[in-house]
Amino acid sequence: MPAPKRLDPAGSRVAKFGAFLRELREAKGWSQAKLGSEAAMSNSLVSKIETGDYVPTMDHAVALDRALGVKGRLIDALDRMNDSPDAKWVQKYFKLESTAIKIRQLSGLIPALLQNDEYTRAILERNLPLYGGDLEEKIAYRRRRRAILLRPDAPGFSVVVGEGALHTVISDAGVMRRQLLDLIDASVRPGVEVRVMPFDGGGYTNEVGNLIIFDPKKGQSTAYRAGGVGGLFITNPAHVAEYAALYDQFHADALDAEASRMLIRKVVEEKYPCVPPGLTCP
Repeated sequence: MPAPKRLDPAGSRVAKFGAFLRELREAKGWSQAKLGSEAAMSNSLVSKIETGDYVPTMDHAVALDRALGVKGRLIDALDRMNDSPDAKWVQKYFKLESTAIKIRQLSGLIPALLQNDEYTRAILERNLPLYGGDLEEKIAYRRRRRAILLRPDAPGFSVVVGEGALHTVISDAGVMRRQLLDLIDASVRPGVEVRVMPFDGGGYTNEVGNLIIFDPKKGQSTAYRAGGVGGLFITNPAHVAEYAALYDQFHADALDAEASRMLIRKVVEEKYPCVPPGLTCP
């Protein structure tokens, strides 16, 4: 059975860059191994860039450009690729997140801002065949995002998590146990509130999806609805107000912060106890 097609929204641009690199390499009469040697990278990495299976960084483009002696043509090509709407989407999201004074979220999984490295790695590894990219770079980007909540001027962060997130096993019981205990620890940080919508609370539905509202220090709030390979930014004040009202309703219906911690602890003890051999328990 053929491998599933990657759903990276920037895939066509990455593929065009790779095809251009291959064209320049072949024009010089070099093999991928030769180019890799001259650019101080492995021939397998050169191959992945050429086939569009790896998103090159500017450092890669500079090294390849210098090795081939093409006077900035690859650097310009990468600049054009990074000027795509998808790259701008990532930049816009990070700017909204990093400059907000308050972030409100509804989530069906543990939110990215409160994930630990193990949980993040497990999720990203599972999705890598579909979305592509470099795993370590993705993990580093998530760390950079999480650091927002550790700043002295960190935004207030309030999230309503569906109870299903506590039961959706990512990787194994050990990963889930540590993540949920970390979630409890995070929930008592100043400025962080975690509420759980229980199964029997009339609660969180898949139709709501992942909703985030960014409140800036000045200006209008922005709502964000996540999608499979991207998302939708909502800036119309009336529509943002509707999403804010939806968030407020779920926030009111969910367990309060202390009851949520009790439920998370109960799930840890009942579903992810210190039973599997080799599991180190905090």
